[in-house]
Amino acid sequence: MGAPIGLDFGAIMTMGTALKADLALLADVMPAVEPIIIDNLSGQEPDNFSE
Repeated sequence: MGAPIGLDFGAIMTMGTALKADLALLADVMPAVEPIIIDNLSGQEPDNFSE
């Protein structure tokens, strides 16, 4: 079985809707944090983390 390569943004937005999250903020932030989440799930250090 391979490592994760991406997140299901449709599912994330559906969860955001159910949790009454700010969907515009979620849509803006998720592309930036997706690589960090994927690296964490696959046991790697984040490649492009910037503060």
